[in-house]
Order: sequence, then C-alpha cells, then structure tokens
Amino acid sequence: MFISDQVKALLTTETNSKDEDNTLRFFLTFGLNQCKSTEPRLGFHCPLCREYIPSDGASGKPEDWAGLFPRNDILQKMIDKLDIQFCEPCLRDNDHEEALNYCLQCNEYLCKLCTKYHKKSMASLDHRIFKISEMESIEIVPKLEVANICHEHQNEKVQLYCHDHEQPCCALCGGTEHRKCEKVDTLENAVRFLKESGEMDSILNKIKTFKKRLLNAKTRQEKNVSEIESTVDENIAKNEKIFLDLAERLDKMKTVYTDEMCSNLKKGKAKLQSGIEKFEDALLYVSYCESGIEQAKGSENLSEAMVKFITAKEKFQKISNLEFKEMYLKICAVESPSWRKFMELKNIAEVEYVESFRPLDFDIRNIELTKCKEITIKDGMVYNGFFLPEKRFLIIDYKHNGPCLMYDENWESIHVNDSLGKPYDATRIRDELYITDVSAKTIEVFALADFQKLRSIDMHHPIYGITNLNDILYIACGDKILKVDDSGHVLQNYDLDGLNTDHIITTNSGLIVYSNWCLDTVTAMCDEGQVVWEYRSPDLKYPQELETDSCENLYVTGAHSHNVHVLSSSGDKIRIIEDIQSPYFFKINEDEGIICVCSEKEKIIVYQIAISYTLRYFLMIPTKHNFLSLSTFMKSGLVMSSNTRTTVRPWSTRGCCHSLFPSHKCCPLRPHPIPTETEDRDC
Repeated sequence: MFISDQVKALLTTETNSKDEDNTLRFFLTFGLNQCKSTEPRLGFHCPLCREYIPSDGASGKPEDWAGLFPRNDILQKMIDKLDIQFCEPCLRDNDHEEALNYCLQCNEYLCKLCTKYHKKSMASLDHRIFKISEMESIEIVPKLEVANICHEHQNEKVQLYCHDHEQPCCALCGGTEHRKCEKVDTLENAVRFLKESGEMDSILNKIKTFKKRLLNAKTRQEKNVSEIESTVDENIAKNEKIFLDLAERLDKMKTVYTDEMCSNLKKGKAKLQSGIEKFEDALLYVSYCESGIEQAKGSENLSEAMVKFITAKEKFQKISNLEFKEMYLKICAVESPSWRKFMELKNIAEVEYVESFRPLDFDIRNIELTKCKEITIKDGMVYNGFFLPEKRFLIIDYKHNGPCLMYDENWESIHVNDSLGKPYDATRIRDELYITDVSAKTIEVFALADFQKLRSIDMHHPIYGITNLNDILYIACGDKILKVDDSGHVLQNYDLDGLNTDHIITTNSGLIVYSNWCLDTVTAMCDEGQVVWEYRSPDLKYPQELETDSCENLYVTGAHSHNVHVLSSSGDKIRIIEDIQSPYFFKINEDEGIICVCSEKEKIIVYQIAISYTLRYFLMIPTKHNFLSLSTFMKSGLVMSSNTRTTVRPWSTRGCCHSLFPSHKCCPLRPHPIPTETEDRDC
C-alpha cells in the first residue's frame, strides 16, 4: 500500500481528531464505505494492508468492525505529526533539528546526523530508512507482529501457560487467578509439550480437513451454478424449435416459459452465489487459523508461538462450531406430451425449482433419503457396485460370463462388458480399474476412461472382494487376505478364521475391515494383522458388502437380516437402517448426494440425500380448458395468466407421515411416505 494523494487527503481530514475513534473512522471511510449489506461475515480484509481480519461472524454495524483492524503505528504517527517533523532522538535532548529521514522499524523521524549514526549502529544496521520526501512511494504497512501481552494485565508479558484453562498468562496471573490450577507451566515447556504431544499437528490437520471440506463445498456450488445455467440453456434451446412452429399467439406462452426459467435461474444463482461467498469467507478465516498454527510451529519465539497457537486454536474452535450447510439447487423443466391439445396452457413445460441442503460433515443420522430411480437386472447376481468419475456407476453381475454394466448420471446404460468369466468386485487406483474374476483367478485391469482392457494379473488363488489403500491392493480370498502391489506381487498374507470372507474395505486411518457371512461378523485389523475390533449382533445376518464415508463410518449390509448396520471407525454401532429387502451393497456418493443400494441381487435402487426439508416451486397448468383443441385456442381471445404454486415440505424426522398420504408405504431408508406426483403438488 502506497501513500497517494487520495490517502493524504483522507489523512488531512483526520488531523483535527486525535482520538482513536476518529482514526478508526478513517479506515471505515477508506475501506468500508463500499461494503453492501450482507449476511454476517466471518471476517474482512483491511482496506490498507489487505490483511484478513477474522471477526468470528459477529453481526452488527460495520463501524464495530473497525476495532478489529490491526493498528498501524506508522500511519498513526503520520496523522499526528503531519505538519510537525523534527528529529525525535534530538527532541529527547530538547534539540529541534529538522527531520529528513524516517526509520520504519523504530517508527521515528531522524535528522541527517542521527541518520548517519543510526546506520552505523549494529542494533539498527538493517533498519529501513527512507527520506521523508520519498515517503509517497514507500510501502507503509509493516508486517503485523503478535503482541506478547497478558490479556488480563496489559503491562505484563506472557510467561506461563495454564494447561487447565488452555490459556497463556503472565507471572502475576500465575500467582493469583491460576494459583490453584493443577498444571501451570513455563512457555518453553508448554510449547515443547504442544509440539511433542502432537496437539499442534492435530489442530492443524483438523483445520486442513475442514478447509478441504469448505473448498469442496464451494467448488460444488460453483459447479452447480454452471449446471443450472446449462440446464436452463438446454431446456430453452430444446423447446425453441417447438415455439418456432407455433403462431403469434403461442409467442405469449414462450415468454411465460422463458421468464419462469430465467427468474428461477436468477434466484438460484443469487442464492448459490451467496453461499459461495460464505464458503470463501470461511476459507479465508480457516486459512488465517492455518497460517497461525504453521507460524507457531516454526517460530523460535516461545511467547509468539504460544500466542499465535492459542489465538488460531480459539478462532478455529469458534468457526468449527458454526453450522455450515451446503445448498444444492436444481432447475429443470418437465415436458407435457399433450400440450398441443390444450387451449390455455401456461407453459410448455413444468418448471421445477428445488433447493436442498446438506451439512459439510456427512452424518447418516441426520439425512433423509428419497427414492428417485429403480433399475432391475434381469436374472442378476449382483454383489457389488462402484461409483466412477463423471457421475458413472459400475454394476458387476456375478455369474458365468456376467456383464459389467456402466450407467451414466441419468442411470441410462452406456456400456456393457461381458468379457469376464465371473466378475465379483472392483476398485480404482488412479486412472485404472481393477476387477476380480473368480473363475479365472485373475485381476483384470481396465482403463477408467474408456473401459479398455490393459492387462491381467494372475493370482493363482480364488479371489473375491478387492480394495486399496495408498495404491496397495487388499484382496479377500475366503480364508485369507492378500496384500499385493499393482503388479500382483504379494507383500503380505493375512490368515483368517473361517472360509467365508468375501468382502473387504480399507479406511483412511489404515484399518482393514472385512465381513464373514458364515460367522456373521465384521472384523477390523491393522496393517500388521492384529485385530483391532470385532462386531457381531443378533440383528446382523449374512453380512455382505462394506462401505465407508468421509467420516470413516462403516456400512455393513445384512442380506438375511434385511438391514444395513452403520458402525463407527472404532466398531461401535451408530444406527441400523431397517426394512431393506436383502441388501447386498450400499454405496455412497457424497459429492453427488446419492446412495445406491442393491436389493435381492437384481434391484438397483437410487436414493437422493437431503437434510430436513426441500423447497419445491411448481408452475401449475390450469385444467379447465384442457379438452379444447389447439385450433380453438388459436382462434380464441383468451389471455393467459400465471398460476404458480409453492410447496414447502418440512419432512419430519420423527414418526411416519401416514396422516398426509395414508395410501402409500414408507421409504425403507426414512420414516416418510413417497407421494405420487399429484400428491406432491397438492401437498
């Protein structure tokens, strides 16, 4: 930041005001007068130094933010002594020598002689000294330093750390407020403990994980903006040909349709952009915390390291307790096939505006699942499925010459591969797909992009389930688990109890989890082969495929108990999802917000994930003239009017809504009925 004529003018207006409030008003005049009213922000950038200033999401008047600005002593001195510039070291001897230079580090005006000795002194040899006449072109914003001052006693420096209160303090605090605390340590010992105990690394990892979730959510919402734009553009273009075939009277219908779509697009973009700004804001805040922790780790100044760490930790705890929700917006238009026969159609298609929210942390306890698609694999023996990039899904049919079926984002079949003997399971490493072939005892490797076969890996042993961790393959072989590299070389052999371990998965924490369908157990072991925990329940029968989510929760399908058991990474039961008929796999795609379930080996059911409520806006088409012909409509003088309904359904998370739709059964994965399209509109 450089001193321009504009800044000088603003500084001049403040020379008559020496108090801090008016100094803060300068910052507001310079930087906050352009701020528009928004939702409470987590922080803001200083208009001068561009440093990010966390405000912890506090709402209120923007004037209140000024107290959070970093104090710029250089700028304050320029305000106080804009017209009086004498050498300050000389003034201490009551000599009034004209100041010609300025030292940024000492924050003092210097005369010619003092400048000479200032440059010779070892203590000030490296100080940045500028001529006052050149001050217009120098950088006036120094690097902010952390003040190592006790929070309670402003004249005392931080010397101790209370582990009980997790608070740095001065010696006076240590002998008074923290006198009865069990553990009060010196800064040197406390910083060493925080580093050696891994707490700094732990907080830093949590910050990075949270930052990654924020970034992913922001990226998805930015992508959602493009998606709804593309959806609207595609639908408008699709119907443009239809509009061109109609006469002048149908032009009014085109206007209604286009206006409805564009109105929803504008509304949706505004809401998504607002959400994106929230995530950008939170990312800046988290980056600030991350920077503080990293600086604390690398600082040799113990006081500075402690204050930076505690400050960043406290701020991260505040933001991590805030509730962030990611909004997914969908705009689509559903064609009415018989619209040409109607006389007073309001629109050629039904425009649907849907808002759904989900928390950044995937929590199976708080989500609702809405059935949106069902596919039947005729005479199928499907044990496994696999989400692929580009919104594709692979279904593996375990029978002789059984096909591997690829589906697109609309769940339309786009590729069939029937070159395998008896395919069973699949896993992905980078751009390759590894599929186990039980009859051939091989792992077939395919290119992920076009599904072209690349090579075969001969295992010389019956193989079933397959997974990977850090590009190392783990293969379930019934009575053992093989750890192999991507070339098929066996790195380790884990012998197991029983002969019926066919399904396996790994977690990011390094656990190898497998199920035994004969013993009805789920077992987790470490990479050394030691059992960490074992789960069994009278409610779990014939456990099959395993799945994990970003929180490292585990999902175990009970094919004969007709349920899915959700376990924590430590093997504790979180919940049981009941009434799923013979589930063989339960696959989660958190990025797209969908869950795919295989029921009875041949039914593939797709569910949409959402939280407590969904907003739906429908453009309803009146029916009182539905039976009039299009030609009659063309001759009539009817004026079309809009008839829009809004449906807001706050789905209850307790009990069943049979009182609303008593004729419908409940979705097995949530206690809510699945209404028909008519009931959905009239709700």
